[in-house]
Amino acid sequence: MLYLIVALAALARFAPHPPDFSPAYAALLFGGAYLRKRDSIWFPVAALAVSDFLLTTAIYRMHFGWADTVDWLGFAVVAWIGWWLRDRISLKKVVAASLAGGTAFFVISNLGVWLGGMLYPRTLLGLGTCYVAALPFLGSTLASSLLFSGVLFGAYEYYRRRAQRLAHFAAPGR
Repeated sequence: MLYLIVALAALARFAPHPPDFSPAYAALLFGGAYLRKRDSIWFPVAALAVSDFLLTTAIYRMHFGWADTVDWLGFAVVAWIGWWLRDRISLKKVVAASLAGGTAFFVISNLGVWLGGMLYPRTLLGLGTCYVAALPFLGSTLASSLLFSGVLFGAYEYYRRRAQRLAHFAAPGR
């Protein structure tokens, strides 16, 4: 079920949504926190990388270049931040991880845009211009990370506790 949740969150990127407002960051955090450790980075990153490639080439009909793969490094960092949540998930920590993950992705992905050299010159001024131009997207990134992390982690925790309660009442001798 955990793998399905991550896959569905990656597929949700194909639904109409405002720019940079999708469950992608939450899926990465969730995968990092709950999937088996050996799968917790590669699986969510692969799911989002495939959706990223398909969105770029088939839906948006844009060229996919090497600089676009820098986003995948950003995906991996967000999943790695999810590791920090393992065995200590709380509202406060999910909020902190959501903000850290969204911020890390913003920094890494815009570095990739700048490194691509198509939009901004590869100078310090060009890097600064790239980050300033991307600031309007940071709010959507952080808001979606917080919202969808709350939904994924909250719904899963509710489901897990409910299943434990039902198992407790269904146990023999009750």
